[in-house]
Amino acid sequence: MTNHYEVVVLGGGHNGLVCAAYLARAGMRTAVLERRHAVGGAAFSDEVFPGFTFSVFSYGLQHLYPQIIHDLDLRKFGLKTVPYGDLFSPTEDGRCLITNDNVAATAKNIAQFSTRDAEAYPKFVDFHNGLAVYLRHLGTEVPPDPTASTFRDVTRTLAFSWRNFGLRTKLFDFAELMTQSAEEYLSQWFENDAVRALFAYQAGIGNFVGPYSRGSALACLYNMLTDHSHEIPRGHVIGGMGTVSKALAASAQRLGVEIHTNAEVEHVIVDGGKLKGVATKDGREYRAGIVASSMHSKILFGKVVDRKHLPDDLVQSLEKFNTMGTNWKINVACNRPPQLKCLGSDSGRPVSAFVHIGPTIDYLEKAYDDAKYGKFAQAPWMTVATPTYLDKSMAPEGKHVVNLYGGHVPYKLREGDWSSHRSEFVQTVWKVLDEFVPGFTNEIIDYQVLLPTDIENILNIPGGNILHGQMTPDQLFSRRPYPHYADYRTPIQGLYQCGSSCHPGGGVTGLPGFNAVREILRDRGKKRS
Repeated sequence: MTNHYEVVVLGGGHNGLVCAAYLARAGMRTAVLERRHAVGGAAFSDEVFPGFTFSVFSYGLQHLYPQIIHDLDLRKFGLKTVPYGDLFSPTEDGRCLITNDNVAATAKNIAQFSTRDAEAYPKFVDFHNGLAVYLRHLGTEVPPDPTASTFRDVTRTLAFSWRNFGLRTKLFDFAELMTQSAEEYLSQWFENDAVRALFAYQAGIGNFVGPYSRGSALACLYNMLTDHSHEIPRGHVIGGMGTVSKALAASAQRLGVEIHTNAEVEHVIVDGGKLKGVATKDGREYRAGIVASSMHSKILFGKVVDRKHLPDDLVQSLEKFNTMGTNWKINVACNRPPQLKCLGSDSGRPVSAFVHIGPTIDYLEKAYDDAKYGKFAQAPWMTVATPTYLDKSMAPEGKHVVNLYGGHVPYKLREGDWSSHRSEFVQTVWKVLDEFVPGFTNEIIDYQVLLPTDIENILNIPGGNILHGQMTPDQLFSRRPYPHYADYRTPIQGLYQCGSSCHPGGGVTGLPGFNAVREILRDRGKKRS
């Protein structure tokens, strides 16, 4: 069976849906092929246990580009977010560091640990908001190839430099972030270990780094990008992260996009050096002059495209791209929500929907060290998110769902395998929870464990890396996913990339899909509508 379209988008994750919707909006007949039974990729909600619905993988909205929400009418199609509120970070001495979007209130809480750090905090926020403006803008740019010598590439590099001329004033600041460790960088701002750990925690989200790792300062900043920005909606999505994908799919379908699930692509069809479309594993063909792939670049170039169509430098870069995942997730159905020991049962303080357990710099570093030597962390850092404080629809009345997310675990254990050590790892997580949240594990009804190998197998992400590749300086901007191919194009004319392994990287931003559309339309002499 053969189907004909102008564009076929491979993968129905949020980037693929964004790309498809904008191309259809530009008047192009577009189809989306999704290998799983439902769209969404990592932005997916599911009733894992009867009555308990989880954001199975990604569990909070933080980076979605506002223009996408506006252009595609996502709120009309059901997108609604609720702020998480305070972030509670228990410390080793039994206290709790409480932070939120109110800079003055957070500084007052920090003063309980260090008056000097409390005075530094507003300056820290202002400084990073200044950097974030540039980083968010760079996320919407198409990275130029500064090594290319063609007229087109040279003019694009010059145009990029002119558009971003103001960035020159921040070059030394970015140089520090790219070369320093999180601990080294944060020590320039804060003296208290618990305060430094509060921010260093961010570096390990999606990245296999510790607070003493070179370059971890930049990873730290990336995950703090929207902490003090009111431009981007963030927090819990009512109904879970699958609501984002459902809204995108509904918007795309309204624009005429056809979505085909259970349609796993076997190979890209190239005939006489020209792109003709794709073939699925069930024997169907989808003919199109344009194919935009949101699947991981290692899957696209390693399995779906015949290597005879690829230049040697791309094949070599393919092997170097670091996609090893070391983060884990446990989705918990429970009778009651977590109650932090540091707050006390009679504190009168409302329990937070969001908790970070990672009390010191050394605590974070030891979790990294364990995984570095092939063991799972004996005291993992973790986020404890309880969305049912904000969204009662996700669990039966009086019950709760809790998302646990943390690090680090090795992709492969040095001794034994995960089939024989999975339960031992879970008990290690429970031990940490019982230390900071006494009695909670007794209230667990059931749970789902997702290790990097599980994420890899379910979502087809090599290495199970939630950001589709380490967000370290060597894998960003013009080097993401590979040098010379950061502009969403590929060596095959008509074949493009639009997934999170491309610039600007992982997270539910929609920007890889958004940016790829600009290049697809530019190559056809069109503009985004």
